[in-house]
Amino acid sequence: MQNLLARVISYLLHPLLIPVYVLLLVLNTSDTSNLMIPFSYKITLFGMVALTAVLFPLFLTFLLFRFRLISSIYVDQREERVYLILAVAIFYYLTYYLLKGVSLSIIFNYFMLGSALLALVTLILNFYFKVSLHMIGVGSLCGLLLGISIKYGVRAEIPLYLSILASGITGFARLELNAHRPSEIYWGYFLGVTGMALMMLLR
Repeated sequence: MQNLLARVISYLLHPLLIPVYVLLLVLNTSDTSNLMIPFSYKITLFGMVALTAVLFPLFLTFLLFRFRLISSIYVDQREERVYLILAVAIFYYLTYYLLKGVSLSIIFNYFMLGSALLALVTLILNFYFKVSLHMIGVGSLCGLLLGISIKYGVRAEIPLYLSILASGITGFARLELNAHRPSEIYWGYFLGVTGMALMMLLR
């Protein structure tokens, strides 16, 4: 039962889904500019982000598995993660580039840019040791909320606390599935939080 729960958590908090959760959070804030965006336009933005940041990387993962460049769709082997991490960096930057001319929160745009940069840093680190991509994902969400809270004085305590809780749950799930050692969990979370927080504070 615990193993099944850990798998469900890993799917729901998959790193590729984090940009979608951030977009939903941004589009549903009470910011005046967001309230003026038509619902149909929000759906279009959601579809574009889901396509470039989620579906394209997933489809590429399937192709890599189909052509036997990776041994599993879960991409557990450190050496095989290079293809996917590089693809994610490219697709995340593409999402940022496409949204630059769109009337949307600049915070989300910089989140996508920061995520692309985090993917490149992860790609470099991956040549030396393995870190948890799941923890980088939830860590980047925590870093985003922490960064905007400090820089803009935004009261985001509840989303921040929920993201910290989600991080703890994700860490439990990855350890339960024996996907990572504790050090890989901690380093992944540290990289995600500090990298995204600095992106928000220094932009």
